[in-house]
Amino acid sequence: MPVPRCVDAAKAGCGEGALWDVTRGCLWWVDISGEALHCYEPATGRARRIALPWLISALALDQNDGLLIATARGLGRVDPATGEIALLHDPEPESRGNRLNDMIAGPDGALGVGSMSEGARGPTGSLYRYDAGRPRAMMTGTTISNGLGWSPDGSRLYFVDSVPGVMHVLENGAWRVLSAFDALTGKPDGMAVDARGTLWVAICDRGQVLGLTPDGEITARIDLPCEIVTNCCFGGSDLRTLYITTGTFSMSAAEKAANPQAGGLFAVEMAVPGTAPYRAHWPG
Repeated sequence: MPVPRCVDAAKAGCGEGALWDVTRGCLWWVDISGEALHCYEPATGRARRIALPWLISALALDQNDGLLIATARGLGRVDPATGEIALLHDPEPESRGNRLNDMIAGPDGALGVGSMSEGARGPTGSLYRYDAGRPRAMMTGTTISNGLGWSPDGSRLYFVDSVPGVMHVLENGAWRVLSAFDALTGKPDGMAVDARGTLWVAICDRGQVLGLTPDGEITARIDLPCEIVTNCCFGGSDLRTLYITTGTFSMSAAEKAANPQAGGLFAVEMAVPGTAPYRAHWPG
């Protein structure tokens, strides 16, 4: 596999939420623990950090190219020029030990949003589907709702629960387990799907992104120079660049000093392109 290169040595505590913005020609991503929104422009190499009032963990585009966000206080929208956040809805107002984590827009404009137990204390999370701003639970009893991805034809939704290390797939209205990760493969985190249907899954404790067939067989591996690998998405003008976020959240000061690229944004050129992200249809 090609070697990833660091394009933004941001030293994020927990990089996440990678999202390619076709209209603006940039890669959005977040630092959860650093309470920041990042923007990388590959055409110029410019990298920006926008401070936020509280943590956000994931991003999606709406029908007007607005940035929807998953936050510790529910769903919202952020103004990237100012960092100002407008809250839209909290699907779990009574679950104070939970927060939203990952999300994805779907081919029909619905928004998939997963919650998690803060600190991974138990299976109190859920996966929600928002239709025109109205939520319903698609799955309950999750611990860390994580990677979400659509098959190229939009018929399958993939979903990772990181703590048990399970990838689920929703197809023809029914969920089933596609793959169970173990101590050898590591803990699955965020993911992306390419145009041939290969699933590229960040392994947050192995310094790798694994390539899986649509049937869950591991067939490829991308090695990174840092252990904490959190999320990935396809971007670039031809969607052939896989952008990968990393973190430093469990590293000692000595480990950070020895690995200055940890917490950075990486890019690797891929033989097969990805697909452009869908947009969520949100009222207003």
